[in-house]
Amino acid sequence: MRVLLMLLVLGAASTAQAQDQNYWFQQFGTRSHMLGGSVVGGVDDTSAGFYNPARLAWIDNPELSVSATVYQLDRFFIRDGAGKEREVDALNWRVVPSLVSGIHLFDFAPGHAFGHTILARHYYNNSVSARREARDNVINDLRSPGDEDYTAQITVDVDVQEYWLGLSWAWRMTEFLSVGATTFAGLRIERLLADIDARAVWFNGTAFEATAIENSTYVNYFDLRAFWKLGLALELDDFKAGLTATTQPIHLWGQGTISRDLEILNIDADADGIGATLVLNDRQDSRPTEYRSPWSFAAGLDYSVAPTGTRFCASVEWFLPVGTWTVIRPESGAFFQGATTLVGGSNDFLKVRHGTSGVFNVAAGVSQKFGDWLIGEWTGHWAFYTDFSANLNKHDDAIRLGSTEWDLYHGMTGVSIRTDKSEFGIGVHFTIGSDSVEQNINLDDPTEAGLLLGTPSGTRGVYWAIGVVAGYTYFF
Repeated sequence: MRVLLMLLVLGAASTAQAQDQNYWFQQFGTRSHMLGGSVVGGVDDTSAGFYNPARLAWIDNPELSVSATVYQLDRFFIRDGAGKEREVDALNWRVVPSLVSGIHLFDFAPGHAFGHTILARHYYNNSVSARREARDNVINDLRSPGDEDYTAQITVDVDVQEYWLGLSWAWRMTEFLSVGATTFAGLRIERLLADIDARAVWFNGTAFEATAIENSTYVNYFDLRAFWKLGLALELDDFKAGLTATTQPIHLWGQGTISRDLEILNIDADADGIGATLVLNDRQDSRPTEYRSPWSFAAGLDYSVAPTGTRFCASVEWFLPVGTWTVIRPESGAFFQGATTLVGGSNDFLKVRHGTSGVFNVAAGVSQKFGDWLIGEWTGHWAFYTDFSANLNKHDDAIRLGSTEWDLYHGMTGVSIRTDKSEFGIGVHFTIGSDSVEQNINLDDPTEAGLLLGTPSGTRGVYWAIGVVAGYTYFF
């Protein structure tokens, strides 16, 4: 009986999941953002430190600096996510400081350029909840014929932040060709809190009786890693092309905390008329972490029609699969509180896992110069790009990071205004995505065999966002 309950509860722990599965969710630098990141071949500002460091060698403005911020409203929505007509949704407003970057040229190193980049690679938070109160036949008829007072609630709170600091170098080897590299340090901070509470209460003829399950999971960690982006750039008058490769990281340091508290009270999971109770509680602090990111390879083309002031650009990037790995590995041992004879112990009870598959994304953009008007030269920008999910969904006993598998599609438009000493840009970014998803928790038709929960089924998730991108470039 207790082994059965343990396995059921470990399966339910996978409801603690986050959305962070789309590598191209954010773009960087105002002009590059408004072109949808399709600038690997012809990026012409200091966002090159991220998109293609070799392109820094073609920028001749010393100490040019770029800053950009995204102001975004988004909605996360899963129809019937917790049961019939019980949507799981959230409406969020966030300000994302996407990029600060610059370039430095020195007389003692002709043909060489140096740059710095600070960017928010991932910046995501979401909080969802659902609740049900009803008279329902949940409890085995041997103990309670008829309906019981049933309440259940789920709450999931996710916060993911990842910042990259990069130092770049580029060398223009010939009149047509340059190479470059950026050394990145990536700091990832992730927090996850998930709670499941369900209970049924009835009168047994002489007294009130109750069953309940409480499942609380908490994960909080930071992880520091280093990796490199290598670039090659070709420029032949109005035609430009570029190639990049981003390496897998070297883990530097990280620590995490995992805590779980599970209580199964008076539940008859095998319908023998006898309720069983199981209490498990454990927490481990300062455990070593490892967050992995993939190898990726990108290519881009850029062509300008000089007489018309029109520019066409396109980029692709292939992210290799990483597979499944353990993000936080707890120490093996008995539970701090509760059963000590069950298989697995605290190692399985607290283990945090993640997994990613390979994806291939494409981007295309167009810009058009409109000419000088009032304060400077105006240019319009339009772009579209794909943003496919890399989530590798595995059902096992571990706490899982990552659940959504929907593919996203992005479109944007905006204008930039350039003067002799500066450039200002503002644009609008649209995102939409929808896909079939598996319910994590179903509050309909609960049973004791299902630990006071219903059987999960398939449903559909929708994500949309609209954001304003604003940035400023100053030429020293």
